[in-house]
Amino acid sequence: MMLRTTALLMFTLLAAPPARAQNGSSAGTLELYPTYQSVGVRLSYTGDANGNASARLEWRAQGAPAWNASVNMTRITNSRWAGSVLWLTPATGYEVRTVIEDPEGGASAQGAVTTRDDRALSPTGRSWWVAPGGSDSAAGGSTTPFRTLQHAADQAQSGDEIRVRPGIYYQTLDTPRPGAPAAPIFLTADAPGVIVDGSDPAYLERTDWRSDGGGIWSVPYVPASNRLVCIDSLQRLYKQASLVALQTNANGIAQGFAIEGGRLFVKLEDLSAPTAHVVHVARSNVGFTIDSDAWRVAGFEVRYFGTGTGGAGIRLAGAGECVVSSNHVHTIGGRNIWLTGTASRDLIERNLCRDPRTGWWPWAASKAHDEEQQGISHRAMRGIVIRYNTCEGTFDGIDTGGDNGVTEDIAADCDLHDNLIRHVADDALEPETVSGLNLRVWSNRADSVYSGCSIAPTSTGPIYVLYNTLTNYVRGGFKFSLSNTGQVWICHNTLTSNVSGAPAVHPSGPYSNLHFRNNVLIGNGAASVSDDSGESQTGNDFDGDLIFSNYPALFRWKNLNYSSISALRSATGFEMAGRSGDPLFVSPATGDYHLSVLSPAIDAALLLPGITRSMNGSAPDIGAWEFGSGGPDVIPPAAIIDLR
Repeated sequence: MMLRTTALLMFTLLAAPPARAQNGSSAGTLELYPTYQSVGVRLSYTGDANGNASARLEWRAQGAPAWNASVNMTRITNSRWAGSVLWLTPATGYEVRTVIEDPEGGASAQGAVTTRDDRALSPTGRSWWVAPGGSDSAAGGSTTPFRTLQHAADQAQSGDEIRVRPGIYYQTLDTPRPGAPAAPIFLTADAPGVIVDGSDPAYLERTDWRSDGGGIWSVPYVPASNRLVCIDSLQRLYKQASLVALQTNANGIAQGFAIEGGRLFVKLEDLSAPTAHVVHVARSNVGFTIDSDAWRVAGFEVRYFGTGTGGAGIRLAGAGECVVSSNHVHTIGGRNIWLTGTASRDLIERNLCRDPRTGWWPWAASKAHDEEQQGISHRAMRGIVIRYNTCEGTFDGIDTGGDNGVTEDIAADCDLHDNLIRHVADDALEPETVSGLNLRVWSNRADSVYSGCSIAPTSTGPIYVLYNTLTNYVRGGFKFSLSNTGQVWICHNTLTSNVSGAPAVHPSGPYSNLHFRNNVLIGNGAASVSDDSGESQTGNDFDGDLIFSNYPALFRWKNLNYSSISALRSATGFEMAGRSGDPLFVSPATGDYHLSVLSPAIDAALLLPGITRSMNGSAPDIGAWEFGSGGPDVIPPAAIIDLR
């Protein structure tokens, strides 16, 4: 009997390790992908067949004694975890550690990484000069400049600079060769007033416009189509589908242009003759095509490009390690700045992307139309940083996407932060139609838009939408739809609108896995959250938010209205640490959404390791603005000057 018992015990002990190994976790490859202020982390693993493990993320400056907690990692497949380390310093070395916690046996992995260096580089090679009165047969020096941008680009090597003197250049440029990351090729406007114009000079002041009645005028026109006609630099004409559509003010637009029967027809709002105006008719599709690595483009006004599909003012087509900064790109029959293909590790900063008309046309007139374009469109790969830009008057502000998450690295490990977006016809921010793998959207400001932020959909995540201020939207602050399943952390945002009927959260279709923490969510003439039957699916939750509404329903969830936060808690389990009440902003009328001293949002937020950015009191404040820190810049910008 003793022998039988011993044999059974031995069998049990021998059998246990395989089951434990199958359920326990083993760490695999740790991948660290840095930007200037963030590090994207991916960790492969084996085991955890029963799916009960979790993974945390820690970091420290190289050589520091203590580890800092970052946000917990997200399981993105059955063999990988992912997460981000935020709020880092550029050009600094860090250690990153992942720890898988598993009851059947955990594991860890550690690596080192240096954040990217954003200090300005200077040319180290020759300067090539371009001027309106130059000659491509000249030497290209300061006193012997070239005439064309392309000829200068054909000469430039790594470390060289192309300096362009003020004037109007009816030209395009395609980069012929790459620079080097430490010695890029610089394309620089020498002074204000360097204008790269995509319109046809032959149409600027034609005198042969024929009156066709009803305020419509026409001239012979050989191209069968175009996307852009602009009058006097600021009056963009709406593209009507036909002459009949132009005659009947189709889509509610009482002006426009049409191309039919070998003629270009235009109608101005005051029905005046084009002969009394300057007419810009696009003839080139793309202004700057940056398809070679390590170029830096700065200081240009780029306008009137976009004749057909793929039109753009500046297009980065597969180029990496590029910087596009401080340009004014406007009135484009396409995307103002467009990143495509395998472009990666590019920096898009301090550009003004605007359209004089589209953002003020009726939404239905531009939706699914040639004017449905973006100020900055990121359809490229990993490591793109888009920061400190202004988008105004376009259809959408800044978007990502293009393949509905089929290719997981599109827009992955990217940062979209500190951008100002206003008066756009549709969505200010669109972190959508991508996997969303370590996509980070923070400290952006959107005002007077149709929707603040659209996530419709993402497939994987984690996406971090943090510390954004979305105000005065027409439809809603957040829009979710199209069966979003990616894990999204929506934390410390401030949402409010002066438009009656606008909720902070307004889904339009099914969505899952959205996690709200520490947001100010205000409904004006609507519930703060307006979720109807069939919209919210699984994995959505709210906690630590400040909710408020002047509407009888404080919060609407799955077609049920809740008039108090206690009723919401009892029915859903949401907002167990949340609050309800007026956040008491300092001055919404002047754009200051800082908290006043009696705000119920002060010291009321949950502490979120890795996400909470600052804390001046006993706890963080709810919303995007910490009490006691500097408020937003409410000084209006100087008037935009047309440099034509």
